Amino acid sequence: MTRRRVWGLALAAFAAGGALTFVMMSVQEDETPPVTVGAARPAASPVPTTRAELVEAWTAELEDAGKELPEGWDLLTTDEIRGRYLHQRMVNAPSAEDVDPGMDRRVDG
Repeated sequence: MTRRRVWGLALAAFAAGGALTFVMMSVQEDETPPVTVGAARPAASPVPTTRAELVEAWTAELEDAGKELPEGWDLLTTDEIRGRYLHQRMVNAPSAEDVDPGMDRRVDG
């Protein structure tokens, strides 16, 4: 056999192997489990976005603490109201002892 013929056969075998590999990979069944996408969960406690919603939520938090809106609150920006609302919400949040009595106990004795 001539050198040219050997190279031709090698190239043909390589191309045939590549084509066979491609065909086998395309018909092979995927063994990975299917991926499912569930509905997005709403946040447990969403923060209001509009000024009116923020004022309403802030007022409710202040009422829980026995307070009222401060004088001049209407001059605050929406971001300032959001900050004060979130702060009051943190102040009103239950302590760890209220959530899980005895949580401060030591494990080692």
